[in-house]
Amino acid sequence: MIAVRAWVFPGQGSQHPGMGEGLLDRFPAECATAERIIGVPPAQLCRDARGEYLGRTRYVQPAVFLVSVLAARAALADGRPPPEVVAGHSLGEYAALHLAGCLDFGSALSLVVRRGRLMESVTGGGMVAVLGLPLSRVTELLAEIPDVDLANHNLPDQFVMAGSTAGIRAVVDAVRRLGTGRCVPLAVSVPAHSRFMAGAAEAFAVALHDVTPGPPSIPVVSNVTGSPHVPGDIPGTLLRHFVEPVRWWDTMCLLARSGVTEPVEVGPGEVLTKMWRRAAGSLPAPAPGGPLAPVVPVPPSAPAAPPVTVPAAPVARGPAPGPPPATASRPRPAGSPGLRSDYGIRYACLAGSSPFGVTSPAFLRRLSESGLLGFFGTWGLALPEIRAALAELRDVRRYGMAWPSGGDERALCDLYLAHGVRHVEVTGPLAVVSPQLVRFRHGDGSRQVLVRAPDLATAVRFLRPADPATVRALAAAGHLDGGSAGAAAREAVATDVAVERDAHALVPALVALRDREAPGARIGVAGVGTPAAVAAAFALGADFVVTTTVNQCTAEAATSDAAKDLLAALDVTDVREAPDPDLFELGARSPVAHRGTLFAARAEELYRMFLRYDRLADVGPRRLAELERTHFGRPLDEVRADLGVAGRDDRRVLASVCAAYCRQATAAALRGTPGQRLNYRVPASTDVGAFNRLVAAEPLADWRARHAELVTERLLSEAN
Repeated sequence: MIAVRAWVFPGQGSQHPGMGEGLLDRFPAECATAERIIGVPPAQLCRDARGEYLGRTRYVQPAVFLVSVLAARAALADGRPPPEVVAGHSLGEYAALHLAGCLDFGSALSLVVRRGRLMESVTGGGMVAVLGLPLSRVTELLAEIPDVDLANHNLPDQFVMAGSTAGIRAVVDAVRRLGTGRCVPLAVSVPAHSRFMAGAAEAFAVALHDVTPGPPSIPVVSNVTGSPHVPGDIPGTLLRHFVEPVRWWDTMCLLARSGVTEPVEVGPGEVLTKMWRRAAGSLPAPAPGGPLAPVVPVPPSAPAAPPVTVPAAPVARGPAPGPPPATASRPRPAGSPGLRSDYGIRYACLAGSSPFGVTSPAFLRRLSESGLLGFFGTWGLALPEIRAALAELRDVRRYGMAWPSGGDERALCDLYLAHGVRHVEVTGPLAVVSPQLVRFRHGDGSRQVLVRAPDLATAVRFLRPADPATVRALAAAGHLDGGSAGAAAREAVATDVAVERDAHALVPALVALRDREAPGARIGVAGVGTPAAVAAAFALGADFVVTTTVNQCTAEAATSDAAKDLLAALDVTDVREAPDPDLFELGARSPVAHRGTLFAARAEELYRMFLRYDRLADVGPRRLAELERTHFGRPLDEVRADLGVAGRDDRRVLASVCAAYCRQATAAALRGTPGQRLNYRVPASTDVGAFNRLVAAEPLADWRARHAELVTERLLSEAN
């Protein structure tokens, strides 16, 4: 069977600033018409340099339509074979109708402008994607929640609900209670394709009175029916489009049965292409003859093509195609199945810890209830505080604990084993393979040890078995029996190693090392902040990913609102390396927020002072007085007294006082100390700024809506 050429056009959500670049200049006449109808020059609209347009429905819809139509014209002008069938997702259907000759350019654009304005006028609702549930369960949810409708059926397990704000919240809560499936709130305040749009549909009928669509010259699949548009019924179908769901899954099934192997997506983005590829294993096989008969296409410049006779049989006017057979294969989730099994999670993604308990019991509980897992941040906490956290986590099904190197590791290991902890995370530049960590890993059964490696040397150290002398000592002390001692001598100390820097170079190298020396260990990437970063990690060969500083900017994170406000305002360039409080004398640095605080500059100033002088007295009274005012907010004699070095003044005291500023700045940020905002030390990395950019026009732009599980779902939904 010869493959059928299909073009598909994306809808709202595919827009991005700068779209259409290099395209608009090719079609000056169409752009002049568009400026007259929209009221904004297309170049200004699509560039959106100041963020005025592409966050508003009334401008997004005509912008996406324009770019899609011009992209289609450019493709034809460049010699691409024309399509034999077209379809569009929601708004994209108007571009498809234009390409098929049903609507001339001006009429189609005028309808789109009117549609966008009417949809934007409907307020008080929203939309949420429901992923991982079958249609039968979604139907039950719809019956249980009265003010929510099905708005999109994109894949067998991917739906979009639209309704009131309370209804959307009820959907999220219901899916969370199920323990399967997940929800992703969409960055729209419009309950599109639902009964709530009835008033807008009535107003749109007035605009349709002035338009008489011509018959399609090639089949155009309708979102409403999942079958080709019927000439004469197009206006009524477009009205139903407002209040009835987008049947994209039925559309893809129809295209597949017609012999389409992969449609060409025309317009901004690749949403529909990715959807098709994800569904490819579940789509039905081509039917003999196909449900669509090939017809002669016409160029999109024709205002209304003459009628083309399409045999009655191929035009499906009855029920839309159903789902594929139950035996059809489904795409496998990205990442390591073994990791998902060992940690009991839905995604190959772990939420890394943040010091001082910022990744709190509430954070871990929220993740666990959604089938995910995170690590409690123990660095900087005393043993009683860790014990209290474990008591809070007593009824949490899945969680992990950070393993801070140094301190009383024997007591820590005893505590973790007594509480049945199964997973630990090792972080920091001083991470070592200690005897107690080996005991935790292998004693009384195997457990998971995740290492976040800042460099290659750390990763290699943990990808090797424990030192034989350590294994013998643990066995002699009764901590390892014969079987576990043998495993400790053969297997890598870490079950999972995630690199935190230079992933493009380190992941392939570590995968090769793992395959050669540590089979069974898994290699990951830590610090992901966008779906693209997740996809890049998996493309490099990573088995999993780890979220890190982005976790601090969630509703459940145990840091101050002021620190979260600061984190939520960061861009990717707003992070800087600054002296680390725990390794100040060694010149070690760690990334912190640079925007909204002067900590990085002030800490660097102290480090330069430490390099230059041997004692505080050498700094001079005027400069010390300024430091008391700007940095410490109190006399330095009090600082020295708190450090237990009152009356002393040597180089170690100078270093201790400087490091004390860094620790004080950390505490101020955690507590949100008034009057100290400019001194806040807030650990951050580029993943936070990247995530902020990603959700800038979504509900997750507000950190109060960034619940722990929603961050992971936003990052991983496109990869699974």
